[in-house]
Amino acid sequence: MQNRLVAYLLDNREQIVENWLTEAEVPPADDVERAEQDEGPIPLSFFDSAVNQVIEMIRTGQRPVETNKTLHMDSFLGTHCVCRARTFGGRACIELHDSGLKAFMSVFEEDWDTEHEFNALDREFCCELINNALSGLIAYEIEHCQHRAGRNDCPFAMNHNLQRRVP
Repeated sequence: MQNRLVAYLLDNREQIVENWLTEAEVPPADDVERAEQDEGPIPLSFFDSAVNQVIEMIRTGQRPVETNKTLHMDSFLGTHCVCRARTFGGRACIELHDSGLKAFMSVFEEDWDTEHEFNALDREFCCELINNALSGLIAYEIEHCQHRAGRNDCPFAMNHNLQRRVP
């Protein structure tokens, strides 16, 4: 099942990236110039890299090896976007997890999976694998987020030893 899921996700990778890009509701920071705001609060390269990492985690069952090409959340958080009240109680990381899961699962919807490659039970299993891999990725991002210590309302600020959940 995992090999079939990985192949399916790779085949639909561009659609997942596009859906995640449009689904994420992270507002731009106040101090970002208007030209940068037009590009969106989160760089496309983050979504591109994140989708690759999630697929790799599903394929191997382990977190992928860090590369110099990986763009991390804290490299744009606070520069291009901020945690705000309308984003899951102000947490951009949780918004990215939720919108990412919706983006991945969008390619399993009836109108997208017209050949019905996955039945309802398969979709439920795939959702669990994707959610666990996405949770592992976001947990890693939270562990290394330099902005969490500066927010007294961040639920992750006090927990410096987050347990990573990798499928």
